[in-house]
Amino acid sequence: MSSATVSTLPPGHETLAAALVSGLAAARRARPAQHVRIPAAPKPSSHDAVDAWTATHAGALAVRGWLCVSQAGDTVRFAAHSLVRAADGKLLDPTFLPTDPVLPFVPHPRQVGGFFAHLCMRDAPHELVVLGVPDEGPQ
Repeated sequence: MSSATVSTLPPGHETLAAALVSGLAAARRARPAQHVRIPAAPKPSSHDAVDAWTATHAGALAVRGWLCVSQAGDTVRFAAHSLVRAADGKLLDPTFLPTDPVLPFVPHPRQVGGFFAHLCMRDAPHELVVLGVPDEGPQ
């Protein structure tokens, strides 16, 4: 998908948006992340939860990316999110309870720059709304 075919809110993130939309079909086919937050624990920031998990679990790595929070017609909403890749290769999500719905996760596309570089810029897209996604796009 060309970045010229979509627009974003906040504006100016069309290249990132096009890459996320392109990765969405594969994300929907991928094995979902296992939610591992215990019910007694308060819901943390995903980035903080992943950093804490990787600090206490040998071989675990942070995976930064974007959850597809919703899709309605030609509009897709993504939220910046982090997961854990466990030593055995499984994706874990210490932010959500096992009973919470699983959402498609698109790893941050390296070709658009660093994940936190995007989140630390002015008008950072912590939540990115993509407008103009074609109907024949990923479902």
